[in-house]
Amino acid sequence: MRTSGLFFCISDLANIDPMYQYSLDFFKALFIQAILSSDPSDDFEERLGFLNDEFLQSLYRNICRSLFSKDKLVFSTMLAMKLMELSNELDQAEVKFFLTGGVSLGEALPDNPTHWISEKGWGEMNRLNKLPNFKGWIDHFTQDFELYKQMYDSSSP
Repeated sequence: MRTSGLFFCISDLANIDPMYQYSLDFFKALFIQAILSSDPSDDFEERLGFLNDEFLQSLYRNICRSLFSKDKLVFSTMLAMKLMELSNELDQAEVKFFLTGGVSLGEALPDNPTHWISEKGWGEMNRLNKLPNFKGWIDHFTQDFELYKQMYDSSSP
């Protein structure tokens, strides 16, 4: 499951640049090399851990060699998110919000207590507050928005 997820992660790189297309044969060769290079162990779980670590490092090194510098951070983010998704550590609603800022459905918003946050930003903050891990964010912000104003104005927040 994890290995197939990693293959589809590198396949998605073609959406960034059509030049980034990796064959299944290339992927299988990396996997076989990882089997041969990883530390041996008689304990199945330990061996699987060694294999996963070796394969992930090899995949990362080999893919990064073929990427333009500008795309390496994007790939690192994609890979981290895929690994989190495969480990059930990623909340899809949070990812969607991270990528889009949420979608305004024209709902009424509470009054913005500041003059320095745009209407769009205030809407995004209120939509963020609806996510389970960010419940209470708006209450916290409105109680101490002067602190956030200092960070907002700071040249090095």
